[in-house]
Amino acid sequence: MRLLGLTTTFALCSILNVATAFHSNGFTSSSSGRTTAIKASEQTDDDGKRRVVLPTSRLSLDRRDFFHSAAQKAAVASIALTSVPSALDVANAADSLTFPKVYKPPAHSMDGKLVVITGGNTGLGLESAKRLAAAGATVVITSRDTEKGQKAVEEVEDYVKSNTDETAKGKVMVANLDLCDLENVKSFKSRLENVIGTDRKVDVLMNNAGVMAIPDRRLTKDGYEKTFQTNHLGHFALTATILPLLAPDARIINVSSMAYLFAGNGLELDNLNGEKMYGPWSSYGLSKLENILFTNELQKRAQKSDTWSSLMVFSLHPGAVQTDLARYLIGEEKFLSMKENGFSSWTDKIIMESMAKFVKTVQEGASTQVYLAADKNISSTMAGKFFSDGKVNAVKAYALDEGKSKELWEISERLAGIQFKV
Repeated sequence: MRLLGLTTTFALCSILNVATAFHSNGFTSSSSGRTTAIKASEQTDDDGKRRVVLPTSRLSLDRRDFFHSAAQKAAVASIALTSVPSALDVANAADSLTFPKVYKPPAHSMDGKLVVITGGNTGLGLESAKRLAAAGATVVITSRDTEKGQKAVEEVEDYVKSNTDETAKGKVMVANLDLCDLENVKSFKSRLENVIGTDRKVDVLMNNAGVMAIPDRRLTKDGYEKTFQTNHLGHFALTATILPLLAPDARIINVSSMAYLFAGNGLELDNLNGEKMYGPWSSYGLSKLENILFTNELQKRAQKSDTWSSLMVFSLHPGAVQTDLARYLIGEEKFLSMKENGFSSWTDKIIMESMAKFVKTVQEGASTQVYLAADKNISSTMAGKFFSDGKVNAVKAYALDEGKSKELWEISERLAGIQFKV
């Protein structure tokens, strides 16, 4: 409890410092050589928490640097909060010890199973592929880049050889997929069949790929905001497209995050594409909320279907994972430089050391999704739920909004140009 209190204090102080800086320093918008002050305002959400709101604007370079630095501190603090156990978790600490930090399915427990993992060439997806293949599964990882995909295949194969005996049956293959290109997504079914054959059924679909906190609003070739399409719309279309290839009792695992709390008061159906206002973390939070709502709606529709009544769909929080967070908080180039050359400033050192206390390794972060893919004790009563550390976690009421989940489904069908037949 003391740790929770200290972390909460650290988070609040960091956010307060950012808010104070907003008000005392202000921001400037530069246009045609003229500088205009931009006022920050405060809003109070349903939980009584105040948050600073800035109007969408083009910030001058020096102020962008200030905002990026301040946002780093707030983001690290917020993520630390979501990584520390809640009061309920602390109260049930003894029970939580039953779930291992690194979950590994028993040898041969996945023999004969076919698993598809989006974004399986790196991070949580790659780690999941290693452990599921080591347990005997045939794993298809998706990658936008053929060369990176093949390197990941070799890495998984090396892991399987080093962690199993000669009776191991696990295999790994790669198939091209670009979630930012809906035509590519819609044609994935034929590429997957080319890899696995037409007589195999997919036992696990792990919708794992994603992007986090893109600094500026960027559009895909389809004209949709990149975070929205990568994290939600692309996976929605993919799941609909390859649903006929899934086994009737397949498991669909949508990697979400406790960052759905960054969505504030819930899903904004008129701002799915960041048309009205865009923020790196709010956009990411909304996409993670969409993962949960998609999970809820798909499970509800599957249960009413004669064909898919045994289908199980899950969403989960993997935890704040070291490598992904470091890349997005300080930048890919700087992250790689720090790995090779060490810290370049005391602020970098503070950020990285603070993160190390609260975030998970990739091996730890992948455990819940591997568990949901492989564990034999998963039952239908757990379907449609949100998991963290191998256990069902309660979510905010707005993440259970049936009206919003239905509307999101219908809007997603229209935007993707598909009909999701369940």
